[in-house]
Amino acid sequence: MRKLIIDADTGSDDAVALVMAMRNLPKDSILGITIASGNVPLEQGIANALYVNELCGVNIPVYAGESSPIARSYIELDNMEEATKHAISESPVSTSAQYVHGADGLGDIGLQPQESQCEEESALDFYKEALSNNSDVEIVALGPLSNIAKLVQEEPELISSIKHCYIMGGCSNGVGNITKTAEYNFWVDPEAADIVLKSTIPITVIGWDPSYLDGTLDRKKVKEIDEINTEYSKFTNGVFEKVRVLVLDILGQDSYSLPDPLAMAVFLNEDIISESIEANMVVDTRDGPTRGACIIDFMDIEMNPRKVRIVQRCDNNKFFDLLKKSLVE
Repeated sequence: MRKLIIDADTGSDDAVALVMAMRNLPKDSILGITIASGNVPLEQGIANALYVNELCGVNIPVYAGESSPIARSYIELDNMEEATKHAISESPVSTSAQYVHGADGLGDIGLQPQESQCEEESALDFYKEALSNNSDVEIVALGPLSNIAKLVQEEPELISSIKHCYIMGGCSNGVGNITKTAEYNFWVDPEAADIVLKSTIPITVIGWDPSYLDGTLDRKKVKEIDEINTEYSKFTNGVFEKVRVLVLDILGQDSYSLPDPLAMAVFLNEDIISESIEANMVVDTRDGPTRGACIIDFMDIEMNPRKVRIVQRCDNNKFFDLLKKSLVE
């Protein structure tokens, strides 16, 4: 049985990725869910993860992690125009993405999580315990890498117990989604992303590029999900409605990307990967127009032995089939 820890900043796409994990894995396979600030502030991310527990009828422990990036301050922004101005202003401050996911991170469709609580143990202490007692833990990281970077910094002797880490973050083709060059998770905490990528953890990066190229839902697929007609399918289309309208208004596209569900799908079935490379990847941590951008040694010019697997393309049909399977009763 696989042993999984999910690290999230529970917005709408994280929530659907959690549903996929909970619906496809034995409940004992998921050791815990750790939360960091990102799409939404820490407390909201915790509440949303607990809501998904409730939706799926499981009780996976949820742990509070970092409330801000490891070297930056963090503020909430729920206005798209203000968020865009902030991102291009080259401010060192990181922001939430509530302008995409809604103030509650779940599309503002009126979901009311029960008054359940996360664990008293911190995310870092949970990682210490889990990695001390298990030698083959896998991690799916869906948000800024603040929690995992802190683990690498403070408990480097334990990371040998991490079998593999699947990271949703970055972009290998230079196309960003928060700035011209950066993907949101790496932009929020570029220092953390750089620390984790430079560590010895075996890593697969599923970035923004395969997400917008191959991890998309168009109107036809949305209708197919609607026709499944379960609590899971209703939840999925509901939490993504704000994203769908936003993409339609801004880009004129009647389709939208599901980055975190795609990353979870790759973890669940690596056959979804159709193109990938092995290369050294680091992250630009300087303030400025390239903050959070990925620097990739495609030609192995530096001959750095530290390489990660970078997913460039995925099979959309296989991804969508797995997503649909996850939403059936």
